[in-house]
This record gives sequence, C-alpha cells and structure tokens, in this order.
Amino acid sequence: MSKATDISACSASGAPGGATRTGEGGSPAVVPAPRDFRLPRFRDVPDVGLYLEQVVAYVNGVLAPLGVPALTSSMVSNYVKQGIVPGPVKKRYGADQLAYLVFVACAKTVLSMENISLFCAMQRVTYDTATAYDYFCEQLEAAIAFVFGEADDIPETGTTASSEKTMLRYCVIALANVVYLTAAFDAVRAAQEPRA
Repeated sequence: MSKATDISACSASGAPGGATRTGEGGSPAVVPAPRDFRLPRFRDVPDVGLYLEQVVAYVNGVLAPLGVPALTSSMVSNYVKQGIVPGPVKKRYGADQLAYLVFVACAKTVLSMENISLFCAMQRVTYDTATAYDYFCEQLEAAIAFVFGEADDIPETGTTASSEKTMLRYCVIALANVVYLTAAFDAVRAAQEPRA
C-alpha cells in the first residue's frame, strides 16, 4: 500500500486541488482501474420504455464496475415521489429517467439526497438532460482514469464554464476517490484472507 502516491493539490497537472491520484512517478497503483469503464452516452441509453425491474437491472449493470451501492425498486419509487427523477409514463421509464437514475445512484455515494435534488433542479434550468448526462459521463470517466493513475489530468468538458459544471466536476472527483478507496480496501481485505 505504500507504493501509492497521494497528491493533495494537483493544480499543476491540470486537476483541481483536492483531487488525489495514484501511480504518480511510475509507481504502480494499489488497485487497477475498473476494466474498460465507460458509461453509455445518452444516445445509447434505452428509450424503449423499461419497467421498474428492468430499470433497476439496467442501472445496476451499468454501474457494477464502480462498486457503488445497488439501486432498488423502492429507491427509484422514492426518487420519483421526491421529484428528483421524472415519473414514468404508463409505468415505463425512458432515457431521461435512466440518465437521472445513473447520476443519482452515483452521486448518492458522496452527496446527500437534499443536495442531489438541488443539483438536479439546477441542471433542469441550465442544461437539457442529454447534455448534462453526457457531461457527467465524460467527467466521471476522466476522474476515474486520473485517480487510478491512467491519465495525467482531468480535462474540462464542453466549451463553456458554469458553476454547475464546476460542482459536477468536484462531485465526480469525490466519487472517483471513493471508488478507488473502496477497491483498495477490498484488495487489502482479500490479501488478508487466509488461503485455503
């Protein structure tokens, strides 16, 4: 575990202060990055109208490489009741709802539901769902690559700056660090288990 390097202020490398990175200076990361991790872009998210159980299976399948807590049917229903996720049409969920659910399932790892609700409300005023979701995907993938030592920085997304994009950036950096730490602790536990 001593081989991993922590950077507390990465602004010189293009990453915001507070981002941490492993594998600095050629030393190997404690754990490898999620293999070929890529979130589906909005155009690739199913828009055929999935039922609740299909939605849960889809979102959990997409996010499995990250090791974030699994989404349940009751969680989805609660997010709809709270107005965080748009409601289904005739009990079917489309691409908009799936995009929100992927974001919420990730963000709840590092943000309160109150802040997630506010974040989604801000997004609705600033960006359409497809644009906001694709920004989220690009930033999360870049943050994962950076934190796991596979990239030198976390490039900006899009051509304009906004406070919403800055907040999203810090949200995904926090999430990437949680994903890394969870994987690292899992690796330590696995190494400590007695061999049969």
